[in-house]
Amino acid sequence: EAGMVYVNIVLADSPELPFGGVKRSGTSREMGLLAADEFVNKKLIRVA
Repeated sequence: EAGMVYVNIVLADSPELPFGGVKRSGTSREMGLLAADEFVNKKLIRVA
């Protein structure tokens, strides 16, 4: 089992390709920048 394997080139991580890790390794899919929107309630506050 391998978490990530690189062959001939190392690519930068991309938020479009979340990595869940193997077993309990990695930061899981929930720790990505795009997933953060799923955990917050957005509000609009106007100060005049």
